[in-house]
Amino acid sequence: MGLKINNMEMISLYDYLGHAAGPDLGKKVASAAARAKVKHEIREVNHKGWNGPIMLYPRDFLDNFFGGGLGENKGSGKQLLKG
Repeated sequence: MGLKINNMEMISLYDYLGHAAGPDLGKKVASAAARAKVKHEIREVNHKGWNGPIMLYPRDFLDNFFGGGLGENKGSGKQLLKG
């Protein structure tokens, strides 16, 4: 699942959410990570659902983003996780 870098679990949005995030949410997360100067990694995947690069973020960053701390629309992350 996630990749460990310096004791920090790196995880994709798909693994974090349990479903594809889609391009709009992916851009919002990438933008928030860039603003916060969060380290990210890129992994290449090749399977029937997606071929190409995916971004990996620290789990703590994603917890903050979807918990309402970093997202542009603070309520949207919690709704995504519920449904």
